[in-house]
Amino acid sequence: MTTFTIIHGDDVDGLTCGAFLKRVKGGEFYLANYDNLENALEKVQPPVDTLYICDLNIRDELEHELVRIKEFANINIIDHHQMSPDLLKRLTALGVKIRLETTDCAAVLVYDTFKNELGREARRLAAYAAISDMFEEGPLADPILGKMDRKFAQHEAQLLTHALSSDQSIDFKRHVMDELSKYNYPHRIEGVVEKAIQSLEEMTRIKEAIPDNARVIGRVALMEASGDNSTGGLSNLLIDTLGVDVGISYKANEHYYNMSLRGEKDLKEHLGDISKELGVKYDGFGGGHQRASGIKVPKENLDAILDELVERINH
Repeated sequence: MTTFTIIHGDDVDGLTCGAFLKRVKGGEFYLANYDNLENALEKVQPPVDTLYICDLNIRDELEHELVRIKEFANINIIDHHQMSPDLLKRLTALGVKIRLETTDCAAVLVYDTFKNELGREARRLAAYAAISDMFEEGPLADPILGKMDRKFAQHEAQLLTHALSSDQSIDFKRHVMDELSKYNYPHRIEGVVEKAIQSLEEMTRIKEAIPDNARVIGRVALMEASGDNSTGGLSNLLIDTLGVDVGISYKANEHYYNMSLRGEKDLKEHLGDISKELGVKYDGFGGGHQRASGIKVPKENLDAILDELVERINH
């Protein structure tokens, strides 16, 4: 069997999926993101006969690649991002095996799928992913964390989260995935502690700059990200610093803007639903979860989509 795995390579949840699958399936790994997922799928060619896709937003525009791959490989999707019901139905009819549950993080779903092969120690990694992705209260994650030293798990999870925020190089991300696959503790992984501290210092600098650079419109704060700053991290800091319900940050990427939306804990609106709808409306794509989502749109549509996002959330 020749296995190829595509994971979301930018965060703890996706890399933990990769660590689990490396342990139980082996094969080749592609660390993708929402922007280059189609490119990753194009790389899947014979003699690959088994494909895993984890923690990535499978949208209608990717269907043609999945149909092509299904001609020579079994496809397994384990995810917690929303998928259109029609696409889910078509892929299932095609024979794609899909485990999609939006109430837990993807790594917890991978752990639950392969827990007999992974062993008890894997629960610790699943907990890190749940904490980092803010799915601690998921129906599968909650009982896992219920039998752990929660503070210990939180410290280790946040070290990973901040280290990956500081260094998004492919070498470092593969290094983290490989070490997690050995069930190493994050604080013992070379570079993690130092990079986490760097990230915290950079977050402090950004937080201090927010009052002079962000716009607050009702319940929403907006700010453009610069340099290597994470849009998701900035959106969270907008809520933290300004006390708004929703933080929205955006960054130019060639002909597009990548946007991150984050919401406070008790947010009633579903940011993933809003992002999916408006992403398509403004000639891009979007999606995500209730309190964390992303959108990619052409540069010329930035102002229009920001205006509508603000209007929808403040309505």
